[in-house]
Amino acid sequence: MLLILLTLLFVTTATSFGIPKVTRVVSHQRSPLVSPLYMAGIDGGGLNIVEDEVSILDAATMGPKPVAVRNSGSTVLVCGLLKTKERTDQTTFDFLKENPSFAFSKIVAFCNDAAFAKKRLTSRSARYSGLLDILSFQEAAKPDCMPSKDDLVGVNSVIAYGVEASEVKDLAKSASEAKVGNVVVVMEKPENAKKVKDAVSALSKAGGVSFTVITMPTIVDGAEGSTPYRVGEATDVESFADCTIPRDEALRLITECLGLESAVGKAVSFRGVSTENKSYEYLKSLRSKGYTRSQEVENMIMGGVEKYESAVVEKEQKEEEVAKVQEVKKVEISKSREQEIKDLMAKAKAESAEFERKQIETDAREILAREWREQYFSRNTSLKEDDYIEENMERGMQDALRMIKMMRGESTSDMDDDDELRDWEKEQIAEAEEAEKKLAAAAASSSDSNTDEKSE
Repeated sequence: MLLILLTLLFVTTATSFGIPKVTRVVSHQRSPLVSPLYMAGIDGGGLNIVEDEVSILDAATMGPKPVAVRNSGSTVLVCGLLKTKERTDQTTFDFLKENPSFAFSKIVAFCNDAAFAKKRLTSRSARYSGLLDILSFQEAAKPDCMPSKDDLVGVNSVIAYGVEASEVKDLAKSASEAKVGNVVVVMEKPENAKKVKDAVSALSKAGGVSFTVITMPTIVDGAEGSTPYRVGEATDVESFADCTIPRDEALRLITECLGLESAVGKAVSFRGVSTENKSYEYLKSLRSKGYTRSQEVENMIMGGVEKYESAVVEKEQKEEEVAKVQEVKKVEISKSREQEIKDLMAKAKAESAEFERKQIETDAREILAREWREQYFSRNTSLKEDDYIEENMERGMQDALRMIKMMRGESTSDMDDDDELRDWEKEQIAEAEEAEKKLAAAAASSSDSNTDEKSE
């Protein structure tokens, strides 16, 4: 009775959670009273209730490979923002608060004017999201300067927005002395590649600092995800001439780089591209497969677009090769069909010739049979019929062929080697034409006489 109740309870509970219909329950020898939810795999690691079948919940959790998360610590400092009244710059802080790659208990807004910054960030959404609970403000010693060693005490990660190449060396030194673990430097439209290389060199020499250098074209107002982007070398500043990138998208990419282990030691560029770029197709493909932004950015940094483009080229080349092979096969098939048609026509011609030969032979035998009877009863031959036919078969076939051609209205002059036969044929034709003329004249005369009689 208890077993029946447990089975009913299990089926009811599993159905309510959307598990596929149970076909056969798998027994559990160690514990006869296994929790129905555990057996159904609701906790993500339980037994499947159906052998050799993956439940819908298990399938829903399967996705792209998880990213390696950088150890960003518990405190992050953001500098270079909160300088204008045109925008609040809250987006970066929201991203740092909501990103599951981070576990920040303190977010420091390094700014020129703490009172101004508080007005920009003290919003209803910041209060409801819990951002204000972990947000603090630190005022710079002088306007637009980089944080010093003292400013970075207790800080684990730094995002430096809109940094000039000349400021990176001081920032790297302060971060190293303050034992900051991670630094992300953002350079907007740098003048040349040398300045980017100098920034990378300065951060590389800073001991104990995991850095990422990001270069971007002109950052314009725009929502996240509104424009496709492409990743390239940070020193490729010439590509920034004719492109921009939306601000919210740029801030998202910067934030994601702080949380990715794959971005450590990298100097990359992010630039907006048109929908005609292969990057647009690739990003659509990643997002349709359920990639998170972290997984997407990591894939892009690791050269995903370039691999995709290579695969597309390889596919096109293979398609061209297949098309060429198919074209060759098509030509071969066409030639084969032409030959087949020629063979069929030759076969039909041969069959027609054989049929005509048999017909001529039959007619020849009939002609020679009549001749034999005339010759035999006139006592002009003593041969038997079959012997007579065999002896004269060649001539009989010529006569039969001549008759067939005459019936078709064809000339037989090419068959007559004797001039007398040709003349005889001409005489026969002339006599036939003369007879036709006489018949026509007689018919006309008869018609005139009948007309005269009627008139009298």
